[in-house]
Amino acid sequence: MNFITVLLSAWIATASPADNSLSPINEEHFLIHGDMVEQVYGSENKANAPNTRVIVYRDNEIYVAFTSDERGEYIFNLPIGHKYELTYGGDDFVNKRVEIDATNCKIRKKGYTLEMNMSLFRPVGEVDYSDMDAAPVVAFNYDQDLRDMVPDLDVVDAMWRKVEKLYRKSEKVALKK
Repeated sequence: MNFITVLLSAWIATASPADNSLSPINEEHFLIHGDMVEQVYGSENKANAPNTRVIVYRDNEIYVAFTSDERGEYIFNLPIGHKYELTYGGDDFVNKRVEIDATNCKIRKKGYTLEMNMSLFRPVGEVDYSDMDAAPVVAFNYDQDLRDMVPDLDVVDAMWRKVEKLYRKSEKVALKK
Protein backbone atom coordinates (compact mmCIF):
# COMPACT_ATOMS: atom_id res chain seq x y z
CA MET A 1 0.00 0.00 0.00
CA ASN A 2 1.33 3.44 -0.86
CA PHE A 3 0.16 5.60 2.05
CA ILE A 4 2.87 8.17 1.45
CA THR A 5 1.13 9.09 -1.84
CA VAL A 6 -1.09 11.52 0.07
CA LEU A 7 1.88 13.36 1.50
CA LEU A 8 4.00 13.47 -1.64
CA SER A 9 1.16 14.42 -3.96
CA ALA A 10 0.07 17.21 -1.67
CA TRP A 11 3.58 18.53 -1.15
CA ILE A 12 4.46 18.42 -4.86
CA ALA A 13 1.21 20.16 -5.76
CA THR A 14 1.83 22.99 -3.33
CA ALA A 15 5.45 23.36 -4.40
CA SER A 16 4.77 23.45 -8.14
CA PRO A 17 2.63 25.69 -10.30
CA ALA A 18 -0.94 24.49 -10.57
CA ASP A 19 -2.32 23.39 -13.92
CA ASN A 20 -4.32 26.33 -15.31
CA SER A 21 -7.42 24.16 -15.46
CA LEU A 22 -7.06 23.39 -11.76
CA SER A 23 -7.11 26.76 -10.07
CA PRO A 24 -8.91 28.06 -7.01
CA ILE A 25 -12.02 30.09 -7.85
CA ASN A 26 -10.31 33.19 -6.44
CA GLU A 27 -7.47 34.35 -4.20
CA GLU A 28 -9.53 33.77 -1.03
CA HIS A 29 -9.99 30.03 -1.67
CA PHE A 30 -7.87 26.97 -2.05
CA LEU A 31 -8.48 24.07 -4.38
CA ILE A 32 -8.34 20.46 -3.25
CA HIS A 33 -8.38 17.70 -5.82
CA GLY A 34 -7.23 14.15 -6.34
CA ASP A 35 -8.39 10.64 -6.84
CA MET A 36 -9.34 7.78 -4.58
CA VAL A 37 -8.25 4.23 -5.23
CA GLU A 38 -8.90 0.97 -3.43
CA GLN A 39 -5.90 -1.07 -2.38
CA VAL A 40 -7.04 -4.60 -3.27
CA TYR A 41 -6.14 -7.25 -0.68
CA GLY A 42 -3.68 -9.85 -1.97
CA SER A 43 -2.67 -7.76 -4.95
CA GLU A 44 -0.33 -4.94 -5.83
CA ASN A 45 -3.10 -3.58 -8.04
CA LYS A 46 -5.31 -0.68 -7.14
CA ALA A 47 -8.82 -0.11 -8.42
CA ASN A 48 -10.63 3.20 -8.86
CA ALA A 49 -12.91 3.96 -5.91
CA PRO A 50 -15.95 5.51 -7.61
CA ASN A 51 -18.71 7.22 -5.67
CA THR A 52 -16.63 7.33 -2.50
CA ARG A 53 -17.80 9.71 0.20
CA VAL A 54 -15.91 12.83 1.26
CA ILE A 55 -17.14 14.86 4.23
CA VAL A 56 -15.69 18.29 4.95
CA TYR A 57 -16.03 19.83 8.40
CA ARG A 58 -15.28 23.54 8.80
CA ASP A 59 -14.56 24.78 12.31
CA ASN A 60 -15.98 21.47 13.67
CA GLU A 61 -19.32 21.71 11.79
CA ILE A 62 -20.29 19.77 8.66
CA TYR A 63 -19.59 22.11 5.76
CA VAL A 64 -20.21 19.88 2.75
CA ALA A 65 -20.46 16.19 1.84
CA PHE A 66 -20.20 14.67 -1.62
CA THR A 67 -18.96 11.61 -3.50
CA SER A 68 -16.16 11.17 -5.97
CA ASP A 69 -17.06 10.70 -9.63
CA GLU A 70 -17.18 7.36 -11.49
CA ARG A 71 -13.35 7.35 -11.77
CA GLY A 72 -12.83 8.11 -8.07
CA GLU A 73 -11.79 11.71 -8.81
CA TYR A 74 -12.90 14.77 -6.89
CA ILE A 75 -12.33 18.53 -6.91
CA PHE A 76 -13.61 21.34 -4.69
CA ASN A 77 -12.74 24.79 -3.35
CA LEU A 78 -12.66 25.92 0.27
CA PRO A 79 -12.37 29.46 1.68
CA ILE A 80 -9.13 30.27 3.49
CA GLY A 81 -9.28 31.45 7.10
CA HIS A 82 -10.75 28.29 8.66
CA LYS A 83 -9.81 24.93 10.10
CA TYR A 84 -11.01 21.90 8.13
CA GLU A 85 -11.23 18.20 8.71
CA LEU A 86 -11.78 16.00 5.65
CA THR A 87 -12.95 12.41 6.00
CA TYR A 88 -12.47 10.06 3.05
CA GLY A 89 -14.12 6.65 2.68
CA GLY A 90 -17.71 6.47 3.85
CA ASP A 91 -19.35 3.16 4.73
CA ASP A 92 -17.38 1.03 2.25
CA PHE A 93 -13.84 1.83 3.40
CA VAL A 94 -11.73 2.38 6.48
CA ASN A 95 -12.04 6.15 6.81
CA LYS A 96 -8.98 8.38 6.63
CA ARG A 97 -8.94 11.90 8.06
CA VAL A 98 -6.97 14.91 6.87
CA GLU A 99 -6.72 18.13 8.86
CA ILE A 100 -6.10 21.50 7.23
CA ASP A 101 -5.47 24.63 9.26
CA ALA A 102 -5.95 27.52 6.83
CA THR A 103 -6.62 30.12 9.52
CA ASN A 104 -3.32 31.94 8.90
CA CYS A 105 -3.28 31.70 5.10
CA LYS A 106 -2.54 34.97 3.40
CA ILE A 107 -4.57 36.02 0.39
CA ARG A 108 -2.51 35.50 -2.74
CA LYS A 109 -3.31 35.99 -6.39
CA LYS A 110 -2.86 32.35 -7.43
CA GLY A 111 -4.58 30.94 -4.34
CA TYR A 112 -3.51 27.56 -2.98
CA THR A 113 -3.81 24.06 -4.41
CA LEU A 114 -3.56 20.72 -2.61
CA GLU A 115 -3.57 17.46 -4.53
CA MET A 116 -4.56 14.58 -2.27
CA ASN A 117 -4.68 11.14 -3.84
CA MET A 118 -6.14 8.79 -1.28
CA SER A 119 -5.48 5.04 -1.14
CA LEU A 120 -8.28 3.30 0.77
CA PHE A 121 -8.96 -0.25 1.90
CA ARG A 122 -12.06 -2.11 3.00
CA PRO A 123 -12.75 -2.93 6.65
CA VAL A 124 -12.65 -6.53 7.83
CA GLY A 125 -14.99 -7.50 10.68
CA GLU A 126 -12.45 -8.80 13.20
CA VAL A 127 -10.03 -5.83 12.95
CA ASP A 128 -10.19 -2.83 15.31
CA TYR A 129 -9.88 0.44 13.36
CA SER A 130 -10.20 2.82 16.32
CA ASP A 131 -6.62 4.06 15.73
CA MET A 132 -7.85 5.60 12.50
CA ASP A 133 -10.35 7.71 14.44
CA ALA A 134 -7.72 8.92 16.89
CA ALA A 135 -5.62 11.05 14.53
CA PRO A 136 -5.45 12.34 10.97
CA VAL A 137 -3.26 10.58 8.40
CA VAL A 138 -1.86 13.99 7.45
CA ALA A 139 -2.25 17.56 8.68
CA PHE A 140 -1.49 20.73 6.73
CA ASN A 141 -0.64 24.11 8.19
CA TYR A 142 0.29 27.45 6.69
CA ASP A 143 4.04 28.06 6.84
CA GLN A 144 4.87 31.80 7.09
CA ASP A 145 8.41 31.35 5.75
CA LEU A 146 7.39 29.27 2.73
CA ARG A 147 4.13 31.21 2.28
CA ASP A 148 2.35 27.97 1.52
CA MET A 149 0.44 25.05 3.00
CA VAL A 150 2.81 22.30 4.15
CA PRO A 151 2.28 18.85 5.69
CA ASP A 152 3.15 18.24 9.31
CA LEU A 153 5.76 15.49 9.01
CA ASP A 154 5.35 14.45 12.67
CA VAL A 155 1.69 13.60 12.03
CA VAL A 156 2.57 11.67 8.87
CA ASP A 157 5.32 9.74 10.61
CA ALA A 158 3.10 8.82 13.56
CA MET A 159 0.22 7.54 11.42
CA TRP A 160 2.14 5.91 8.57
CA ARG A 161 3.16 2.88 10.64
CA LYS A 162 -0.34 2.53 12.12
CA VAL A 163 -2.01 2.60 8.71
CA GLU A 164 0.47 0.09 7.27
CA LYS A 165 0.00 -2.24 10.26
CA LEU A 166 -3.81 -2.05 10.03
CA TYR A 167 -3.70 -2.72 6.30
CA ARG A 168 -1.44 -5.77 6.72
CA LYS A 169 -3.65 -7.12 9.53
CA SER A 170 -6.82 -6.53 7.47
CA GLU A 171 -5.27 -8.18 4.43
CA LYS A 172 -4.26 -11.25 6.45
CA VAL A 173 -7.77 -11.64 7.89
CA ALA A 174 -9.47 -10.98 4.53
CA LEU A 175 -7.37 -13.54 2.68
CA LYS A 176 -8.11 -16.25 5.29
CA LYS A 177 -11.82 -16.11 4.45
